Amino acid sequence: MTSTRLLFKPWLLFGVVFLIVIDLWSKAWAFDSVGLFMPAEPIFGEWLSIYCITNAGGIWGVGGDGGFTVALTLIRIIAVAFLIIFIERQHAQNTIGLATLGLLLAGAIGNLYDNLSVVMPWAGNGEVRDFIMFKVPAPGFIPDSIWIFDPFPIFNIADACISIGFVLLLTGVAKLGDSFQPPQQ
Repeated sequence: MTSTRLLFKPWLLFGVVFLIVIDLWSKAWAFDSVGLFMPAEPIFGEWLSIYCITNAGGIWGVGGDGGFTVALTLIRIIAVAFLIIFIERQHAQNTIGLATLGLLLAGAIGNLYDNLSVVMPWAGNGEVRDFIMFKVPAPGFIPDSIWIFDPFPIFNIADACISIGFVLLLTGVAKLGDSFQPPQQ
């Protein structure tokens, strides 16, 4: 198996850095423009708005009131290290797998940046900044009590990168490690 190094895949390094910059810029822009816990600013009618919150928990706020920020920060540090190692072990021609790992890496670093704000010289309280809010009313045949899209959990670009990466992995679109077979020459 031919491995690749993150630094020797400029497209991957550029993509990861680009996504991190977009995530951090969009968080800063949203929080500067709208403000924390201020009324939602509609973008496309009622269904897409900017509403700024901070999230001390994990995905969709799970564990947000239990003081898990330190544990999640440590998990994200380990995840970033693991992802870099896993990227280096991928076959150089595994572009979909590498791009998927790049999405996961960019998302983990984007949210880790917010977690580290409590101990680093940039502003923040250690909680992840979320601001994208979708509201899609339930169709008439689905009860409002089980419809998760009104509102959908508030998220950010890093969360979107992680979600897309997991979907690519879970659906089998991205093949990693020995499951990837390079094209025969």
